[in-house]
Amino acid sequence: MKTLIAIPCTDMVHVDFMTSMINLRKTEDTAYAVQANSMIYDSRNSLAAKALVNNYDRVLWLDSDMVFEADLLERLSKDMDDKGLEFVTALAFKRHLPTGPCIYKELVYKPNKAGLLISEAKAYKDYPVKKLFRVAGAGFGAVLVKCALLRDVWERYGPPFDPMTQMGEDLSFCWRVTQLGRKMWCDSTVKVGHIGQYIYSETDYKREGGESE
Repeated sequence: MKTLIAIPCTDMVHVDFMTSMINLRKTEDTAYAVQANSMIYDSRNSLAAKALVNNYDRVLWLDSDMVFEADLLERLSKDMDDKGLEFVTALAFKRHLPTGPCIYKELVYKPNKAGLLISEAKAYKDYPVKKLFRVAGAGFGAVLVKCALLRDVWERYGPPFDPMTQMGEDLSFCWRVTQLGRKMWCDSTVKVGHIGQYIYSETDYKREGGESE
């Protein structure tokens, strides 16, 4: 499987991220692409186009403020291959206190009583532990996506990461995936850290009283 590791960034890449990248295990048919842009959705759209034009099979999206284990790609690929998935995310947490999981149980986009479009994303605070499970959306800190899904979203909606009203580019993509009737998954055994003033993780979430099944 040809895999593109896509790294959108707005500034310099953190040294802890680079250390994770150097140690990441990958196959010979894996390539990297970094796209710097002040608008993150433009970076993601450019990287998605590069993956499709060059006939990659899948994209591992990595934000440049993440840290991860060397087997990240192997484990997400195994989930994808064994279960026939199109979208699987690692478990990441927000990089501020109080923190929380960057996965969502519900994602709603609809007009309010005044006719204005609003988005509502309910965080998956009680996520299952050590399990592969469905999600309604996820941040794109560490997500493996099949290019067939990227292509289908693009053909239906145009550039897949263009942000919708009151919704970021990552959840806008997830909403479009849902509208196509496709499924998204999280593997809570695959965890990544989020670089902030320090690296926020599941430990911080549990320390604050976070719940999981």
